[in-house]
Amino acid sequence: MTGLSILLRNLFVLGTAFGLACQTAPPPSSPPTSSLPTSASPGPTPPPAVPSRSAAPPRVSRPAPTFVVETFNSGKFNLSEHRGKVVVVNFWATWCPPCVAEMPGFDATYRRLKDDGLEIVGLSLDQDGPAVVKNFLAKRRISYPIAMGDPATAIQFGIGNGIPYTVFIDRQGNIRDTVTGGLSEAVFEQKVKALLAEPA
Repeated sequence: MTGLSILLRNLFVLGTAFGLACQTAPPPSSPPTSSLPTSASPGPTPPPAVPSRSAAPPRVSRPAPTFVVETFNSGKFNLSEHRGKVVVVNFWATWCPPCVAEMPGFDATYRRLKDDGLEIVGLSLDQDGPAVVKNFLAKRRISYPIAMGDPATAIQFGIGNGIPYTVFIDRQGNIRDTVTGGLSEAVFEQKVKALLAEPA
């Protein structure tokens, strides 16, 4: 687990260097040092990932890995038991501003569309443990399941540049889209509705 944690931290540091997302922990108090070479140009910096506004979700897909977690607010969540639904897996942390900013929109969409077959689960990557997440949830109205995540699960789902990292899974259990960075409620709902419109 230690090796996985180090790998995940390194991936997040790279993402932060390009301005794409939050790291897995608050920045240290000492001045950070650049992880980019100073003697050679790394080439043109790619723009931050912009979520597609097309209603049609990407067709490239792969089976989603399964997991079982005990949530803070909805009992046990077993991904394999939600086949036939559109499932969104969101990796986040309490101290990550874009993570927190997108949660109300996720929750509003969940309440509108859960009867149509939408399920969301938020997996926290907070390193300070469950108490921090429990305190966070006690101050906010979040109705979709929230649980603790772990680096191994995040890597299985293809996490790369940072958090928030959101995975869209279709009714057949295939990963159809992933987004690194915050999502507006409108874009999030558009992506969900496109998958809900597909046959079960």
